[in-house]
Amino acid sequence: MEARIYKPKRHRNGKRTTGRLYRARVKLTGDNKVRDISLGVTDKQVAQQKLNKLIQELEHESAGLIPAKAEREAAQSPLLDLISEYVNELTVLGRSVDHLRHVNTRLRRLVRECHWARLADVTPASFQSWRKEQASKAPKTLNEYLATLSAFWTWLRKQSRVMVNHFELVERADTRGKERIQRRALSDAQAVQLLQVAGKNQLAYMLPLYAGLRRNEAKTLHWSDLVLGESGGLLRLHAAVNKNRKEQSLPLHQELAKALQQQKPANFKANDLVLLNGVPKMKEFRQDLKKAGIPFLDERGHRMDYHALRTTFITRLSTMKVHPRLAMELARHSDMRLTMKTYTDAGQLPLREVMDTLPSFGGDSRIDSRNLGPTGQTVSRPVTETRELKTENIIANKGGSHDLTLAVAVCHSEQQSGVEGVRIPLSPPVFPLSNFTLTQHAFVRGHGEACAGIAATSPLTFKHSTEAIASGALSGSCIVTPCAVCWNFSA
Repeated sequence: MEARIYKPKRHRNGKRTTGRLYRARVKLTGDNKVRDISLGVTDKQVAQQKLNKLIQELEHESAGLIPAKAEREAAQSPLLDLISEYVNELTVLGRSVDHLRHVNTRLRRLVRECHWARLADVTPASFQSWRKEQASKAPKTLNEYLATLSAFWTWLRKQSRVMVNHFELVERADTRGKERIQRRALSDAQAVQLLQVAGKNQLAYMLPLYAGLRRNEAKTLHWSDLVLGESGGLLRLHAAVNKNRKEQSLPLHQELAKALQQQKPANFKANDLVLLNGVPKMKEFRQDLKKAGIPFLDERGHRMDYHALRTTFITRLSTMKVHPRLAMELARHSDMRLTMKTYTDAGQLPLREVMDTLPSFGGDSRIDSRNLGPTGQTVSRPVTETRELKTENIIANKGGSHDLTLAVAVCHSEQQSGVEGVRIPLSPPVFPLSNFTLTQHAFVRGHGEACAGIAATSPLTFKHSTEAIASGALSGSCIVTPCAVCWNFSA
C-alpha cells in the first residue's frame, strides 16, 4: 500500500513554488490506480490525520463494510434535486415531451405521497405500502409508476449513487381481466359508415384506417413526407415522429393515395401539414360516431376512439390472413405479441367461418381416412364388413410383412431394386378391382403379368374404377392400390 501527504510543487515565472494546501496520494493493496485527493488543510498534522481516516474509509469500502462515498453522499441528497437532474438527463437524450412529463409527474407524486425527502428514505416496502392504498388506480397505471421508479433507480446505479436497483425485484401488478380501457375494431360496414359522415374529418380517419397512423403521426404529417402515384404511393415517417424512433417508409393503399391526391393543394410548401384542421378531439370524434350510428362502448365495454382506428387497421390484416411478420412490419411494432394480442380485436376474427370449415370425424375427409395406432404410426382403416374375397388374386408380401397392413401391390423385390418411383413407410391396402369402387385416384397394376397389354410395372391412374373397366384395358384379375396421397376408397 502507498499512502503519503505532500504539497504540490510547480514552476511559475522561472521559479519553483510550493502549494499551500496538502494533498494525499493513496494506492491500496490490489488497486491498479493511485488516488490523488485534496485534503484542504495547511497543517501537516491535521493532514496526516485526514489521510489515516481516508485510508480507513477506503479499506472499509473495499471490504464492503460501508457503501462507497458517492452512495453515502447521494443517500443524504434531497430527492427532488436528484429527480430534476434525472429529467434534465432525459431531455439531453432526446426523450419526447410526453415521456418527460409523465416521468416528472409520477416521481414527484411518489415523493409527496410516500413522504420521501432523501434518497435513503426510498425503499421497496414503502412503495408497496403506497401501492396497496391506490384502489382508484388501474393495475396498468400502478405498473407504469413502478417502471418509472425502477428506471430512475437504474440511472442512479449507473451514476454510482446506489449499489443495486431493488425495484427490479418488486412484482408487477396482475392486469389480466382488470384493464380499464379496452379498444375494439370497427367492422367493414361501420368503417364505411364513419367515412361517409366524416365530412372534413374523412382524411383524418382514413390515415389510421388505411395506414395505421397514430394520432401524433397523422397530426404532424407533411406533404413532403408523401410520394403519390397512380398505383398508390409511399409514406415516409421520420425518426423524430415515429414511436420506435426509426426512419420507416410505408406503401400507401390506393384508396388513401387517391384521397390524398385529391386533397393535395396545387402550390404546397414542403412543411405544409396534410391535415389543416388537425386530428379531431374526443368530443368531435364521438359526434361523428353518433352520426354513423356506432356506439362509443359496445356490449363488452370496449371503446371506440381515434386510436381504435389503428386497431381496426391491424385487425383487418389478421382477418385477411396476412403473415404475422408482415403485419408486425406494417404496424411498425418491435414485438409480434403486441401486434397479435394487444392490437388485434378477437371479436372481429372469422372464428365461425373457420369452425364451419373443419371436417367431421365421420365424414369423407383426410382426417377420417387416417387413424393412429397405439405406436403413433399410420395404419390401414379397419374393414367393417365381411365380404368374400378371392385370395388367389391378392399378392403376398415377399421378404417380410407388416403386422398392421394387408398385402401390397408391388413386391419387395421390385421396391428394393429401385423400379418403383414412390415409396411409403406403410403401404395402403390393395384389393381386386372387381371388389371395390374407388372414390379417389388409384394405381392399377396387373397381377404379376401383363394385363390387356399393360405391363405389371407400369401403373395406370384412373379417377374411378368404372372408368378403368369401361376402357376395356383391365380385367378383374388386376390389383388396385389407392393413391398414397388420398388413401380414400369405399367398398
